[in-house]
Amino acid sequence: MADLMVHPEASVIGETGPEALSHDLRELEMLGILRDGKPVIDCEKAPLKAGDRILALGPWEELDNLLGQRDDFVLLNYPKEREEAVPQLSKFSLAIGILAGMVLLSALNIVSVTVAVLLAAIAAVLFRTMSPDEAYKSVSLSTLVLIAGMLPLANALEITGGSALIVEQLLEIVGQSDPRIMMGALFVLTAALGLVLSNTASAVLVAPIAITAAEALQISPYPMVISVLIAASAAFSTPISTPVVTLVVTPGNYAFGDFLKLGVPLTVIVGLVTILVTPFFFPY
Repeated sequence: MADLMVHPEASVIGETGPEALSHDLRELEMLGILRDGKPVIDCEKAPLKAGDRILALGPWEELDNLLGQRDDFVLLNYPKEREEAVPQLSKFSLAIGILAGMVLLSALNIVSVTVAVLLAAIAAVLFRTMSPDEAYKSVSLSTLVLIAGMLPLANALEITGGSALIVEQLLEIVGQSDPRIMMGALFVLTAALGLVLSNTASAVLVAPIAITAAEALQISPYPMVISVLIAASAAFSTPISTPVVTLVVTPGNYAFGDFLKLGVPLTVIVGLVTILVTPFFFPY
């Protein structure tokens, strides 16, 4: 439902409510008219006057069309539920197909992950599952700036020997006996950075350190990087480490301590499983 006001210079003044709505908004139904703060009796036959408020009922598309018809009607109150409605529900299957194609292309190594994502984005716009404006608005500029700022810092650590220095300190602490201990240290380092940085920034910073550590231990870098990857994704302990967690703070009325109570034990469990299971899929 929506609350409309008849424009003072509307062409529909003098027509009945159903007649006025039937010109371009054929699926809208008039439920009542409010004139000078009082309901109009027998509203379906009463001629409209300037300033009349109409309570209309109809599908979302018809209500959306009202936003572009300011000559006859002024939309006063728009349903808050509109923000929760799926804008392109009819294209759901097509969107799932594009997503599945992107995953298959990258999983089967037909193209790189970057190319697969770009192809999926182009397909989403071409098949009208989203408009170009919606695609542009969905890009998080803050995330791009963050990654653009972290990449030079990670490169600087690598070029200046900062990564090697950190690895040397880690080797002195954990030793070189078991690569799993180094995996655990990298997991803790990444998870600790995730308490104050975003998970993307944490992964960008620690990934070169993980590769350098693998070279120092003369093992495959894959298990080390996977440990960093999962640790960056296991940012449960604070509400600022990942946008996904931040989004639920206000609607759920959560306190900072709520994340510590559940996030720290969950992070420990994820870390133990990662250290134990990863070497079976990505051997040293």
